[in-house]
Amino acid sequence: MPKRLARQRGQALLVVLAFVAAFLLMVWAALSLASAAFLGLGSVRADTRSTYALDAGLAYAMQVIDDKNGNGCNAPKTSTLTLNYATGAITVNVGISKGNPCHGNGATWNITITANGTNRTLTALITEVGTSSVVTWESFQ
Repeated sequence: MPKRLARQRGQALLVVLAFVAAFLLMVWAALSLASAAFLGLGSVRADTRSTYALDAGLAYAMQVIDDKNGNGCNAPKTSTLTLNYATGAITVNVGISKGNPCHGNGATWNITITANGTNRTLTALITEVGTSSVVTWESFQ
């Protein structure tokens, strides 16, 4: 081996090791970002399920109000609503209380909806217009 090449022995190995280390660092960063994205996706799915459950509870409350057919100032009775998802069932509790005025066109209903397993609540005001009801406002917390 010539004297000139003897002093460069192993330098190529150092360059290759530096490139491998940089590549492994980039792979580690990409995998860290991907795992955080997958964990975030699970929470978005859970939040979407609870939002849909609360919306279903509002539709149920409106149907109960429409079906009451002139029950005067008495708030209609509701039962729990169970929604089946692949990850498990969600039970929705609907509370209806009569507002003011309590009968006829323009009568109002105060709706409070909660879903088990979530800390979300939907509050709404339903107004009777003719023979049906409309959502005057709603608040999602």
